[in-house]
Amino acid sequence: MPFLKSLPDNTARRLSKVIVRTIHLVGVAGFFGNAMMGHFESPYIVLTIVTGVVLTLMEASSGWVWFVQLRGVFLYLKLLLLLLIHFEPASSIPCLIAVIALSGFISHAPSWIRYFSVLHWQIVHSEDDLLG
Repeated sequence: MPFLKSLPDNTARRLSKVIVRTIHLVGVAGFFGNAMMGHFESPYIVLTIVTGVVLTLMEASSGWVWFVQLRGVFLYLKLLLLLLIHFEPASSIPCLIAVIALSGFISHAPSWIRYFSVLHWQIVHSEDDLLG
């Protein structure tokens, strides 16, 4: 089929990342909604963690440079905020709002921000970046 042959080589990888990210967003929405109601025992927390780990593995598969780019550094910040929730549950709502804001910013930031390496102090790309 001409249409399938015209698709880029990374179509399946990119589509799988979009699907996992969408499921992750459902988990985050449920987690946030439950946190607003004061409930912390929820399948949404598990869904958020599992899909977050899968997304991290998909991103990290592009190479070690991901860990020093701002997109990786933002993940560290989000994990610190989530750790704060564990130790100080009263901070849940502000921390979750900050996590969502950081996620939205880095997801939609220009590539010169996302791919900026704090180790190299310049924009660094990997040939194996998983787009999407």
